[in-house]
This record gives sequence, C-alpha cells and structure tokens, in this order.
Amino acid sequence: MQKNTESGAVNLSAPTNITLAKTLGPASIVFMGIGSLIGGGIFTLLGPAAGIAGPGLILSMILGSAVAFLNLQMYLALGTTFPEAGGGYLWVKKGLGNFQGFLAGWLSWFAHASACGVYALSFGFYGRELLHILNISSDNYPWLTSAKFIAFITVLIFGYINWKGAKVTAKASNITTVILLIILFLFLVFGFWKMSINPEPFKNFTPFLPSGLLGVIAAASFFYIAFEGSEIQVQAGEETKNPARDLKIGLITSWAVVSFVYLLLSFVVIGATPSGEGTLIGETLKSFGEGAIVKSAQAVLPFGKIAMLIAGVLANLAALNATIYSSSHVSFALARDKNIFSNISKIHAKNFTPYMAVAVSIVLIEIMILTLPLFDVASAASLLFIILFLQLNIAGIYIHFKWPNIKWVYKVPFFPITPILASLIYILLAFTMLKINATAWIVTFIWTLIGLVNYYAYSMAQSREKFENEIVYEEALRVGPKAGKRILLPIESSLNVEELKNLVEISFALASHFDGEIIIAKIHEVPQALPLLEGAKMDHDRQILDNIKDWAEEFNQKTPGLKKDINFHNLLMAGRDTVETILDIVKMEDCDILILNWEGYTHTKGTIFNYKIDQILREAKCDLLVVKNPRPIKSLLVVGNPAGTGAYAEKTGEIYKGLVAYFQPKTKLLGIIDSNIPSYFKPDYNPLLKSLKLKRKDFNEIEFARSKSIVSGVIENVKKDQADLLIIGATGTRFLKEIRFGDISELIAKHLDVPLMIVKGYESLPKAIWKKISDKILHPRTQQDSS
Repeated sequence: MQKNTESGAVNLSAPTNITLAKTLGPASIVFMGIGSLIGGGIFTLLGPAAGIAGPGLILSMILGSAVAFLNLQMYLALGTTFPEAGGGYLWVKKGLGNFQGFLAGWLSWFAHASACGVYALSFGFYGRELLHILNISSDNYPWLTSAKFIAFITVLIFGYINWKGAKVTAKASNITTVILLIILFLFLVFGFWKMSINPEPFKNFTPFLPSGLLGVIAAASFFYIAFEGSEIQVQAGEETKNPARDLKIGLITSWAVVSFVYLLLSFVVIGATPSGEGTLIGETLKSFGEGAIVKSAQAVLPFGKIAMLIAGVLANLAALNATIYSSSHVSFALARDKNIFSNISKIHAKNFTPYMAVAVSIVLIEIMILTLPLFDVASAASLLFIILFLQLNIAGIYIHFKWPNIKWVYKVPFFPITPILASLIYILLAFTMLKINATAWIVTFIWTLIGLVNYYAYSMAQSREKFENEIVYEEALRVGPKAGKRILLPIESSLNVEELKNLVEISFALASHFDGEIIIAKIHEVPQALPLLEGAKMDHDRQILDNIKDWAEEFNQKTPGLKKDINFHNLLMAGRDTVETILDIVKMEDCDILILNWEGYTHTKGTIFNYKIDQILREAKCDLLVVKNPRPIKSLLVVGNPAGTGAYAEKTGEIYKGLVAYFQPKTKLLGIIDSNIPSYFKPDYNPLLKSLKLKRKDFNEIEFARSKSIVSGVIENVKKDQADLLIIGATGTRFLKEIRFGDISELIAKHLDVPLMIVKGYESLPKAIWKKISDKILHPRTQQDSS
C-alpha cells in the first residue's frame, strides 16, 4: 500500500523576533537587586527565622550568603554570556532539554509570583500599622485598614508601573532603595550604640544554638527567599545596555551589600532587642512576626517605630516591584517559546513591555494574596527558588560540556566543584524545608501537576505544530504495520549517487532486520532573512527523494515477505538550523537510530556533518551510527576489546547482525592485545563474543593481533585486510568530559581513509552512572585493564 501526501509550510514568512527595549544600566541592576533582597528578608521573615534558629540566625545569614555566592558564580557566567529575558528558565532548557526547561520556567514563574505575594502581604501589614499611627482605625475604615486590601491595591498600582516600562520601574526602585538604606544605616548605628552601653551586651546570644545546627540550616532554608535577587536581576539581561559589564557589576555589588547588611542587622536585632526575663530572644522575635524589626527599632532608635514602618513600606514596595517585573518576564519567555498561551508574549507597541505577561502575572499574584497565609506562601517561595537554583547549577555544568566552544564572558572559579557544591547544599536545604513547613512541598507538588497538564496538553502540541510547519514536502511508502526501530537518515546533496545509494542500502538493511521503518530527511538550512519556503530548493531534492523511493521498492522486491519489507517515509524540510531540525525530527518522530554520513576531519564544501556533528552527538537522544565512505559490503571487519568491556559492544553486535543478514559478507572479528604478552599465551575470545552477544559461528574468522597500542594495531590490520566496512564501538565517555566518540575511535577514524562505521548507543545520565558503578563493582580488574 502506498500513500503520497504533499503539503506546504503554514508559516511562509520570516519569523518576527520579539525583543525588549535596552534601557537599564549598572546602577539600575544594583538597586534592583538590593531592593528585592532586603525587602524580601529583614522586613518580612526576620521574626519567624529567628524563632527557628535563635541567635544562630547569624550563622544562618552567613550560610545563606555563602550559598548565594556559590550560586552567583553560575548566574554571572550564564547571565553575561546569554542575556535574555527568562533567566534560569532558558538556561535550564538549554542545558537539560525542553521538559526540564519548561519545569524550571513554570516553577520560577510561581516562585516569583509567590515572593511578590509575600511582599505584598508584608506591605499590607506595614501600611496598616502606619494608618493606625495616623488614627485611621479598622473601626471606621474596615476595608481601608485590611492588610489584604492594601496588598491587593498596591499590586495593581505596581502592575501598572511595570506595564509602563522598565525605565519607570527602575527609577521608582532606585529612589525607594536609597531611602531604605539610609534608615537601616541609622538603625545599625543606634543599635550598636545601645549594645555598647549595655552592661551585658551579649546576654541575648546565650544559648547561641537553642535548636542546634539543624535550626541554623532550617532558618537558612526558610529565609532563602531573601537571596533570590540574582534571578530577578538576570531577568533584565535583555533590557540591559551592556550585559557583560552591567550584570557583573550589579550582581556582585548587590550581593556584597546585602550580605553585609543582613549580617549586621541580624546581629543588632538579636543583641539590642529587649527580651523578657527567662524568655529566649528567638521566642520574643518570633512573637513579633513580620514586625520584629519594628519592635527592635522602637527600642533602640528615636522615632524608631515610625522610621522602621516607613522603611518596611519602602522595602516591601521595592521587592514587590522587582518580583512583578521578574514574574512577568518569566511568563513572557514561556509564552514566547509557546510553552504557555503564546498571546501572553505580546509586546506593547508604545512601551515595548510584555503587557500581557504583566497582566497574567498580576492575576496570579492577586489570587495568592486573597487565598493563602503569608507563612505558607513564604515557605513555598523559598522552596521553589531552591529547586530552581539546583536545576540551574546542574544545567550550567551540562552547558559547559555540551558546548565546549562557547566563549564565556565570566568563568566560574574552580569549575565544576563550585556548582556541584552549590547543588549538594540546595538538596540539603530543600529536604530541611520538610521540618519547617510541609505545606510548601504540597503547594509545589500541586503547581507542578498543573504545569505537567499544560505541558502535555498545550506545549507539546505547539512543538509538533512548529515542526510540521517546517515540512515542505512529504511522501510515504507503507507495506504494513511495524513494531520495530525507527531509523532516521538525514542526507546531504554533496554525496554522489553511488555513495548515497550505499548509505541508503545500509539503512534499509537495518530497518529490515529490526522490523522497523526508515525516515529519509533532506534539510535546507534557510537564513533568518528569508522565508522558509522561499529558501527551499525543491525540484532537485524531490528527484533525490524519488530515487530513494525507487531503491526502497527494489529492496522490498529483493527481500520478499512482509517481515523483511520496510516502511519508508520521505521528508523535505526547511529549517533555520540543520542540527536543530535533525534533533527535532529525532524527538517528534521518536527515532531509535540516527545514521549520519561523515567525511571525517576534512572540510569538504557542502558537507554539513564535519563541524556540527559534535552537537548531534551530545544532544541526540537515540543510538547513533556514523558512516564514513560507504561502499557495497562484501567483507566486514569488527574490532572489539578482548576483555569484553566495550561501552557499546552489545549495540555493535546488534548492528553487525543486521548488516550480515542482508549483505551476507565475509566476516572477521579482530582484537588487539599487548605485544608484551608472551607468544605462548592463547587469548580467550569468549569474553569479547559475550560482550557482543554473538557466537563463534557468527564470524568466518577471529584474530587477536599483537601491538604496542590499540590504534596502531587496528590501523595495521585494517590496511592488511582491506575490508569493505570496519565497525567499531565508540569509547565510553567519562563523567563531565566532552561527549564525542572517545579517543580510540576518533584516532582510528582520523588515520584511516577506509569505509568505517562508529556505533554509539544512547544512555540517559542515571542509567549511564548506574552502569559505570556496577561495572566498577562487578569487573574491577577488566575496567582497569581496558583503561
């Protein structure tokens, strides 16, 4: 049965890049960070955090600052190198893939919105207290003096400010932050003065750790929302005039200022706040709730209550403003990538702001303000940021090794130890949150479930639609249902007819063996300036695909019987990037094997798999066969490790059986042993056969050659045998090393100009780690020998 379909791309115009106006300088980034950090911590969570750790809160501040500094290194590297709205969401997507990227963005959006809800409710408390001083009581004005009502109205006002644009936002943030720092400076001066005249200045510091070290860690976990300023600041990267300079200055300066202020404030609040006889200072501050610093200021500073209420209002306004900004930018980035409703990514024609993203984020924030208590929202926000920062550091490690040629504007010191250490601490902080507030985990779980529904119902459908829009021509040959492997073969027009036919015949043989089907893809890389369809030259490509269809029909006639016939699918596609299009096909068509033609280390004009092949090796989530100089197969040579420890030996054996079943070549198995081994020693070929999952009868000949090195031994014997195809398995990759073929396979390929196939199986990271550990335990000696 044959089915032919032809369709044009839906979107034939060049894409419009949705970007934001560049209006921010280093001062704006600094004040944005200081305002969001200080408002998020001291004026909101100081009392509850002190109740958890007591005087050990000082150590919690040091721990939080240290972890934030470790995290800051990755933010500096990624933020200055990839300055885009979306921040951590985009970097996790780049490093860990679309699903993890979406999850990071989804959690980040809710984290920023939750943080904004915390600051709004805290602002409502401070605003209500100020109204009480002005004799505006709840008896006469019940709605006006409600903390939730004040918070609700304030979010609407600052939502409008963000709708107007980042320049207005930055100006408002800068003014409030300067006033705030002046008030806090006065509080510190009078606080230290009061402690200096106290005959027992350190009375409140005993016992120093009433809840032990666990209390210190728990307080740092709960208080960690106060260190999320880096994520807010990098959201402005796309609107920054000079990201390489401005983000570096802004991130480092704000972290240093805020860490120093946190440490001094926690010391003064613990030491200068009066506590009742027999009452621990932590219990006293906990009873004050979000007003802890106000009560402390009232005791040490002239007009302390009114001054600190004003400071609290300003601090929470600055933090609220910053988190509205950041939450809207995360949702904007999600919508721009069609992970949520794409209309949310609309840019205001006059203000150049993501006004729809601001509106949607405001709605989410207002819902939390009206429905959730402050303590639960704060706990959930801290947990969400901890998870986001954990994902970010892991993604940063992956990005470093997946794209080794990236020119980093800022290099992480002691990489990868720094992000690994940060990740381990974040895992500890996340589980510590269970001790503080299990509700935070429940809220995170529910929000994640909602995100998963959105991802599978909307985001994946949008990805499929985008993929199908790039298909210019499509044709299929169906001979029956197939349950086996799906093989993708991208082709390049630089191949001559004979080379192409030989490569296609290899893919047909494997598809027949695996009872699968073939996808032949011809891809045109079209520049951004051109519409996709205009850039695609279809006539010549259709002729190539017609030839391949004829070869498929000939193959099915040569191999009678439904079990050996193949299903065949032609795709002519236009894309902006050849590699990305190939990876999209692998993902969308759920391919099991990807076959690439490789012309080795030469740079032949028109060949696409010389400098881009490394990216495919790193990112393709399927088995990979790289074929060099394909020709008709009458003799076949397989090279394996005599110890039977080849990383992809079993996969190599599967491919070997498929080729032998169709081509019926003369076969030989070759192993290289150390020339220093005595000549009377008879090597055992059973370990090698066992690793390949093959038997002695599967080969016409088995030979163990002696050589001082594996590479030179293979090269000498291949030249001697003159086989039509040499098959070798890729070397297993080392942890945190660049992912390619491995040294041995690459050296053999580099020094041999003969038909060659390199086999590299796909393993997920957890599976690869488990396999590495089990091999070390079960085969310690062979592992050592093979290395």
